[in-house]
Amino acid sequence: MSRNQDVKYFLTRRREAVSPAEYGFATTGRRVKGLRREEVAQLAAVSVSWYTWLEQGRSISISHGALQRIARVLKLSPVEQDYLEDIVLGHRHSPARTSRQLPEEVIAMVDALNPHPAFVRSANMDILYWNEAAKNEIFDWSAVEANDRNSLKLMFINSDYRKIIHDWDTAAKHTISAFRSNYAAGKQTEEFEAVISTLDQQSADFRRMWNYHDVSKIGTGNKAIIGKDGNISRYTYTSLEVENLPGVFVLFYLKTPGS
Repeated sequence: MSRNQDVKYFLTRRREAVSPAEYGFATTGRRVKGLRREEVAQLAAVSVSWYTWLEQGRSISISHGALQRIARVLKLSPVEQDYLEDIVLGHRHSPARTSRQLPEEVIAMVDALNPHPAFVRSANMDILYWNEAAKNEIFDWSAVEANDRNSLKLMFINSDYRKIIHDWDTAAKHTISAFRSNYAAGKQTEEFEAVISTLDQQSADFRRMWNYHDVSKIGTGNKAIIGKDGNISRYTYTSLEVENLPGVFVLFYLKTPGS
């Protein structure tokens, strides 16, 4: 999907999600859900034709201020606002292509986090390194081909991985929305597009969820893993970007007491 289409579908879906009543507009006699284009334009103090062209993904002159006003009208979250600016104005940062050769100190740090699970992941969700606890408690990435060691691919097309994810639907939506946010923010898109192409061909669930156009960030959160014995282990996790390695993250898992 092109970035013009991303703009179109993202704005359309967010516009449909806002109730006209929130802004005092009548809710009867409408052919479309949510706000009309002319109502967004009016509330954001831009012309109807300009907003229409923006939503269509046309090449127009766009100011940061106008996008901020539109974001407020559509009640976008900070993450959604960042995503809108990325796909309309361009990338906020340009990380270099992720190196597959990690510094020794990063590897040593991940190993030292045993007995807690930890692993290294790139912005496009390729798994680059993991410690023994992650292998034993989360997933054994060494059991799959190197090209398939990707959290998003595993989530949608690896049956063994899918079985261990408790509340798979929620976890899959969160993973795909974080991937979309990373994709919009970086200039090195080839690695992202290779993942998208594979999943678009192989997973109907991916195609359905990709069209939701949800975005989020992976900073901290919760994870529930179903063990071989059928018991559920619950974790909190933290994701930290490695300094001097833009687009490379260490994820640390801490088991919830009593899990």
